Amino acid sequence: VRQALNFAIDREAFVKASLAGLAEPATMNLPKSHWAYDKSVAELYPYDPAKARQLLADAGFKPGTVLEIGGYPDQDSVQRQEVLTEQFRQVGVGIKFVNAPVAEASAAFFGTEKRGVGLLAAWTGRPDPSQTYSLMFTKDAYYNGGRAPVPPELEAAIKESRASEDIEARRKAFATVQRLVMENAFVAPLAFQFELVAMNKKVQGYKPNLLGKPKYDDVWLES
Repeated sequence: VRQALNFAIDREAFVKASLAGLAEPATMNLPKSHWAYDKSVAELYPYDPAKARQLLADAGFKPGTVLEIGGYPDQDSVQRQEVLTEQFRQVGVGIKFVNAPVAEASAAFFGTEKRGVGLLAAWTGRPDPSQTYSLMFTKDAYYNGGRAPVPPELEAAIKESRASEDIEARRKAFATVQRLVMENAFVAPLAFQFELVAMNKKVQGYKPNLLGKPKYDDVWLES
């Protein structure tokens, strides 16, 4: 079912409809510009509603079954929910979003209540990708909502990604991490929203970064 949901999402349409095209469709937890991005993993889930319907049928999923998913009540989030609701409806999956403020929605899903089968949420960048994967996909991680077991080779690969400073060795380990996460469909990534910055031509020294949290230590105004 998780794999089917990934095939059911038209990420290009999602970005155009709910983010005004100002985002990169996401096929894993890392964007294309990241050094650990893996193109082969990015090709696992093309938009394929027929494949989604077949996987749902194979899983014994009854058409029209409604899944409860947590979400946020702001206007942008609700618009994104509407797009996803329609895309899932087209493959026979009903979605009911239960919205609450960020802290409340997160606590309801990741905490002891375990409300809903998913959460439509944002994930901010981390200085190292191993932090993202360990926080989300190890067995006892808080952001593993069900605290469900994961393949032992996934946890081993996450550890391997931290065992060396060699970038190629780390890239190889992350390729394994990302493939296991996406083949098991532990997440349905949607989009990487662009960070937009407006500045006067006099501003010098500004450098963006993938965290969306640039430093201003060496920024100055040119007279």
